[in-house]
Amino acid sequence: MPTDEDRKSSPTVEILPTQRIYPWAIDLQDDEGGRRVPLGSRRLVLGSSRNADIVVHDQTVSARHCALSVLGGGVAIEDLGSKNGTFVGSARIREAWAAAGTTVTIGRTALTCMTLAADVDDGEELAAPLAGVAGASVCMRRVASQVRRLASHSAPVLVAGESGTGKELVARALHAEGPREEQPFVAVNVAALPRDLVESEMFGHERGSFTGAVARRAGAFSEAEGGTLFLDEIGELPLDAQPKLLRALDGYEVKRIGAAGSGRRANVRVVAATHVPLEERVTAGLFRRDLFHRLEVFVVEVPPLRARRGDIGAIARQILAQLSSELGARTLASAALARLIAHDWPGNVRELRNVLYRAADLTHADRTIEAHDVERAMHVREERPKVVLTRPIAQALLGQHDNNLSAAARAAGYPRTTFRKLLKE
Repeated sequence: MPTDEDRKSSPTVEILPTQRIYPWAIDLQDDEGGRRVPLGSRRLVLGSSRNADIVVHDQTVSARHCALSVLGGGVAIEDLGSKNGTFVGSARIREAWAAAGTTVTIGRTALTCMTLAADVDDGEELAAPLAGVAGASVCMRRVASQVRRLASHSAPVLVAGESGTGKELVARALHAEGPREEQPFVAVNVAALPRDLVESEMFGHERGSFTGAVARRAGAFSEAEGGTLFLDEIGELPLDAQPKLLRALDGYEVKRIGAAGSGRRANVRVVAATHVPLEERVTAGLFRRDLFHRLEVFVVEVPPLRARRGDIGAIARQILAQLSSELGARTLASAALARLIAHDWPGNVRELRNVLYRAADLTHADRTIEAHDVERAMHVREERPKVVLTRPIAQALLGQHDNNLSAAARAAGYPRTTFRKLLKE
């Protein structure tokens, strides 16, 4: 029994608060959609058998395909001799350890490992995916929940996200889920409008109001009356047209160019999209601050494809179905899907579609797209070596292209300004 003297000489032990350990789960997307499956402390077997701990609805998954165990700060993955393999990234594995955010491919099913951290409610009700928007990842189901909540409002919505993420699909969902669904949905790509016709395209004009106005035009606001006007690439709207859009959004009036008298109030819900932060355009003096604040009443952020890799399989199947009338039916081998999931997709869904189009074309003799087809489709554009450019070669190229500076620069593989500078030296 320790004495008082022993107690005095014993070192003081500081007991630190126990670090909170968050529970783990997988975001699973198989042929029946997406769901979140919690992982307990015991080893769980995944497979297509009804006797598996986690039943996967996918005919390309083996009866007992793989096993998952929470191990320290991650998830241990063990392949159980499956026919089509278990992939982490693009590598087929027998055993692996996955951190949070890692996506595992089995058959045509994707599993994304995740922790139910402090900002994630384990009992959170995840909304059903939006119609026409493939993928049932947690982040996209949160977007679906936000879209359904905002659909009944009349205030403008700004849809933000990288190029190719599907912002127009989200805008169409805002329209389809709300009370205006039976009314027109009019899409205008602001960046594609000729600068001198922006006002005419959006607000309309009277016949003879300017050179070339041979007939009266209603304009996008009138065409979308009662419905939704989608303004894509709103950051490209010229400064001189921005006050008129602000006036329309504030409910004052929409007036055709050359029309007499006052305008009319527009009954239109405006949804705008941008792939560049509008705050930067405001700072650069290219976008009005008051218009920016009018548009950002509600903001829907569409995550890039690399942040929702579990959706890639569902999106790929939808794209291949769309291409089937032209190229015939195609399916993805498990290794091919794993290769797609491992890619970062800087061009997002648009880039994914291009790769699948090329891969499907390469498999005309076989209806299954393999990993090597995907690899070839990703590297189809070999970088052409540049001509070693000297002034005599530049002059010769210019002559071969009838003194067309742009054509000669393209043939040499050099920027036009560099090519011109060399000619002057």
